Amino acid sequence: MSVSRWQWAWEGVLGVITVLALGMVLVTTPTVHLLNILAQAAPLGLIAAGMALSLRTGVPNLAVGALSALSGALVATAVDVAELSLVAGLLLVLGLAAFAGLVLGAFTVLVAAPAWAVTLGAAMACEAMLLAVTDGRAIPVEDRLPVPQLVWFAVFAVVSVGGGLLWARRDVRDWLSKGWTAGVVGLAGSSVLAALGGFVLVMRLGVAQPASQGTLTTVFALAAVLLGGTSPNGERGAVTGTLLSVLILAIVQGQLAVLNAPLWIYSLILAVVVVAGLTVSRLLRA
Repeated sequence: MSVSRWQWAWEGVLGVITVLALGMVLVTTPTVHLLNILAQAAPLGLIAAGMALSLRTGVPNLAVGALSALSGALVATAVDVAELSLVAGLLLVLGLAAFAGLVLGAFTVLVAAPAWAVTLGAAMACEAMLLAVTDGRAIPVEDRLPVPQLVWFAVFAVVSVGGGLLWARRDVRDWLSKGWTAGVVGLAGSSVLAALGGFVLVMRLGVAQPASQGTLTTVFALAAVLLGGTSPNGERGAVTGTLLSVLILAIVQGQLAVLNAPLWIYSLILAVVVVAGLTVSRLLRA
């Protein structure tokens, strides 16, 4: 394992904050509110796990938010129009996301382009395709997979922590941080996780929305990953940091919803957390 003691110390701090925040939620609100927070954290966490993978491999994927929204709409369309089953729709979308990630990764490596610029363009393309697919209307999904939202949260937790443990191995880092492997695995893997997050969100809401919050979702994912201790340039990866940060931000979002706070406050908090995460990354590197 190659995780510094400072990284472990920071993740310990995040753990304490998470426990205190969960305790506050349990004391001040009904138990169902905590369950709603965990359900909210599941899709956002999967998207954040994708962002973490892309940062670790040095190919930041700024399309994860838009891609998740488009994936949810594609699943809903496949079920509503093509009359596919949910499982078939999910497999189709995951396959398309993997292919798109492979194309983006190959382009990034071939032309030596910065991944953030390539994926920012991809994000705009996803936003355009979302409007084309939905035609400006919400697409309901009446049937849902009989999978509790807490199971999806567990999937996110396993993927996030498991990915962190794998990245702590030097041989894995060496393999995933160079050339074609970094570009292809980083962008394809993060795209698949984002697509899965979009599917889980549609399962939770029961509808695919035509108006994407792709930028906000991407910033949430970036804020959680940076706050968790993952380096923005691939030098260092967190183990439990992303999981804990997603929980903290989801709790903040849930509490603001209880207080009927305007959306701009949460957006401002995410912006501050991104800056705080960059500061933490710099301190951990020092």
